[in-house]
Amino acid sequence: MRAPLAALAAAAILASGCSGDESESEPAPDPRAPEVTELESGPVGVAEVNGEAWTTLVRENAVRPGDGELIEVGEFPLRLVDTPTGVWVSVIGDGTIVQIDADTGEVLSTVPIEPKGSEPEGIAWDGESLWVVDQDAGRVLQLDSDGSETASYPTDDAPRLVAVGESGIWVANYGGSSVSRVHDGRVKTVPVPGCTGPQDLAEVAGKVWVSCTLSGKVIVLDAGTMKQVGEIPDVPDADAVVAGDGSVYVVGQSGPTVYVVDPETSTVAEKLVLDDAPPTGENVGAAVVGADLVVTHPEVRKIYSLPLP
Repeated sequence: MRAPLAALAAAAILASGCSGDESESEPAPDPRAPEVTELESGPVGVAEVNGEAWTTLVRENAVRPGDGELIEVGEFPLRLVDTPTGVWVSVIGDGTIVQIDADTGEVLSTVPIEPKGSEPEGIAWDGESLWVVDQDAGRVLQLDSDGSETASYPTDDAPRLVAVGESGIWVANYGGSSVSRVHDGRVKTVPVPGCTGPQDLAEVAGKVWVSCTLSGKVIVLDAGTMKQVGEIPDVPDADAVVAGDGSVYVVGQSGPTVYVVDPETSTVAEKLVLDDAPPTGENVGAAVVGADLVVTHPEVRKIYSLPLP
């Protein structure tokens, strides 16, 4: 079910009626209000595929392709990414990654991550290779287009999400309060002081933006030196980080709330509260899909499609 979320508007603009007319016109619709899709199961991961938002439904053990029929992929799918060889999904409960035909929805292959007990979490595509975080083993894997492992790099404790940037492949280490970068076959891991629970990250304009979920802030690193160059406080339960349209979008779990960050000044240019949901024990997800920022929240089982600020 899709419906505008009126709670986002700052103030409704009422058109004035003629003198003596007791009726009032309806409030003008807010062009910035997101569309909301309510689901029977909570979504987490989200990615653009063929112009639509595909999401993972963790408790349904399935992927939801836009508004299409669910695709069963295994126990607890978390993240997904579109590639020329299909949509790849990390399935943490089974320790596998699953390849789906983007046009037909057919499962093409299920690839176990070795050794047994591995926990694939974040997943990304750099144009040539798949990158998959193994949360249990504290590493990030480089795979070829059919899912075969080509390299493995140690990160730190409990890595979560992985992002592709001009300076390398970036991994947020939730348990280690650190960030890792893979570049030219070498890995470098640095602590991020003041950042407890690094969850997601993105490289934009020579900087890396790291969400610190437990600290409620965003730390900014220089992409070359990996040294801290900025901090954005007061971002409660910061989670997903997305780059697009000249801005950085950080999504806090409460609400969920979108913080629009100016990458030049490292300041919050706009704060958009999408709903009144509490923080989640899972994670929120976010992706740019066409002209929208699409946000997921598993606790309230909703998908929010917000026109890009």
